Amino acid sequence: MMKSSELLIVVDSVEEAVKIYTEKLAFDIVNLELSKDNTNTLIAAHLKKGKVFVSFRVPHVEELAEFSFIKRCTSRCVGLSVEMKKGLDKYFTRCQKKGFKVLSEPKDSNGVRSFAIRDPYGVKLVFLQPLNSKHPHVPSDFAGLAVAPQGRKEAEVVNEMVDHLRSFGVLRRAAKKYAKLYLKQRAGKAK
Repeated sequence: MMKSSELLIVVDSVEEAVKIYTEKLAFDIVNLELSKDNTNTLIAAHLKKGKVFVSFRVPHVEELAEFSFIKRCTSRCVGLSVEMKKGLDKYFTRCQKKGFKVLSEPKDSNGVRSFAIRDPYGVKLVFLQPLNSKHPHVPSDFAGLAVAPQGRKEAEVVNEMVDHLRSFGVLRRAAKKYAKLYLKQRAGKAK
């Protein structure tokens, strides 16, 4: 069972990445790794903000050609979603002042307020804050299917939801877990 994840970004300078993420985005340092050849050069750093972890490292020798190509791409096609409990608008103002490229201004949609920026390495950072702080966002429909569980057995509703997801090519096991989670969140929101 997977318990956590961490975004790994390969960069030219770990020092510069740490400076940007700690000074401009207020991430905290978890661990720093120095080069073993006594040059006092950072080769890796692990940072966090709340429950979100990001690691930076320099490329290994066998990765240099691939890294050279990735650096030339306009976007690395990597994103990170950060859920915040409060202070989203204040954090947006901070990001603007620090010179980050704003991809989307703060807006309310589907029960969350969010904005997006791009860091100097091409990583898209989306910051989210649930509008209802008691319960996380639960969409009003289930992937385009209107769900009306009232007066029906849960197994019947779950099977209908699973069949709907299967039409998108989702495996039965994953569809069933998602359907049950959706119903549980929806029941929690109704209380």
